[in-house]
Amino acid sequence: MIRRVVFWLHLTVAVAAGLVILMLAGTGAVLSLEETVTGLAERRHFVPAPEGAERLRPEGVALAAGLVATSLSYGADPRAPVRVHEGQDLSALVDPYTGRVLARGPGGLERFFEANHNWHRWFNVSGGSVRRARAVTGAVNLAFLFLLLTGPILWLPRPVTRRSLAKALRLRRGARGATRDLNWHQVVGIWSILPLAVIAATGVATSYPAVGDRVYPAVGSLVPAGTWPARSASEGVGIERTEIEGTEVEAAAISGDARRAPDPDLRAALATAEAWAPEWRTLILHMPRPTDPEIRVEVRGGRAGQPQRTGLLTLDATSGAVRAWESFADDTPARRAQQFLRYAHTGEYWGLPGQLLAGLFSLAAALMVWTGLSLAVRRLRRFVRLRR
Repeated sequence: MIRRVVFWLHLTVAVAAGLVILMLAGTGAVLSLEETVTGLAERRHFVPAPEGAERLRPEGVALAAGLVATSLSYGADPRAPVRVHEGQDLSALVDPYTGRVLARGPGGLERFFEANHNWHRWFNVSGGSVRRARAVTGAVNLAFLFLLLTGPILWLPRPVTRRSLAKALRLRRGARGATRDLNWHQVVGIWSILPLAVIAATGVATSYPAVGDRVYPAVGSLVPAGTWPARSASEGVGIERTEIEGTEVEAAAISGDARRAPDPDLRAALATAEAWAPEWRTLILHMPRPTDPEIRVEVRGGRAGQPQRTGLLTLDATSGAVRAWESFADDTPARRAQQFLRYAHTGEYWGLPGQLLAGLFSLAAALMVWTGLSLAVRRLRRFVRLRR
C-alpha cells in the first residue's frame, strides 16, 4: 500500500515537473563545460611573449581597449591577453605588450553560455518576471529532490537479494521498449542518486534565502576554512626600484617604510599582488577612480568557483602599504557555507574533475527524466486503449 502511494506521488510530481527538470539538466550539462570551453577559445588569442619584454602599464592597456575600464584581468601565463571589462556587459582582449585589441566581447560563445545561465536560473526572462521564474526553478529543484528521495523505494527490488540487487544495478543488453526505459531509469537513478541529491539540495538552498539562512550556519561549521596564502597584512614584501617608461617608481612593494609616487601606481599594485601570492593564477585589478584612497586586487589561485583559493588585497593608493588581506578563511562560517553550496551545486568547488562529474550527472538526470516521461506516456496510452 505504501509503495503504491509513493509510486503515484512520484509519477505525479515527475509529470508535473519533468520538462523543467529536463531543461535544468540540459543547461546544467552545458554550463559544466563553460570554463573549459571558454578557456580553450581564449588560447587562440595568446600572443608571443618576447624575452625580457615588460607588459604595458595597466593604464595603457585600458586606454588601448577603448573602454571605460572597470577592471583588468591578468593571467599567470605571460602569453595570455589582458581582459578589460567595462561593467559586466562589455569586454576586450588586449595584447599586454603592444596594446593591440585582439577581440571584443561578448562574442557568440559568451552569449551562448550567458543564455544558458539565464535559462537555467530563470527561464531567460527579464524584469519583474525574474523573481517569479526563479521561484519556479527553486520549486522544481525541490520536486527533483523529492523524486530522488522516493525513487529508491521504487527502484530497489523486493525482496533484496544478492542476485536481484546485481540485476538492478546493471543495464540489460537487448532490452526494448518499456523494459529498456524502466531498466535505464532504475540503474541510472541508483548509481546517480547521491551526487544528484547534492546538486538538488544545494539548488534549493541557493534558490530560497529563507532555507539558506537556516542551512548556512549549520554547514559553515563543516566547510574547511583553509589558508591561502597564509599571510597577514602586517607582513612586508620586499620592494625594488625599477625604470618604467623613463620614470622611476616603486615596483613591487610592501614594507612599513615604503615610498611611492603620489598618484596611484597600478603596475606597482600588480607587482605587489604577484609577490603577495606567488601561486596566483589570475589577478583582477579593479580600476580606482582618481579620488579613491585604495586600490583593490582580487587574487585567484585556482579555477573559477574555488573561493578557498581566492583573496582580496587592498592597497593604500598613496603609500602603497597593504591595508587588508581578506581570504576565504576570514569570511564568517555562514558566508563560507553560502559560497561552498553555490559552487558545490556546479561542481566548480572541486575544479575541473568536479565540473566534469557535475556535467556527467546532469546528463544522467536528463536521461532519467526522458525515460520516466516515456514510461508515463506508455502508461497513459495503455490506459486509453483499455478505456476504449
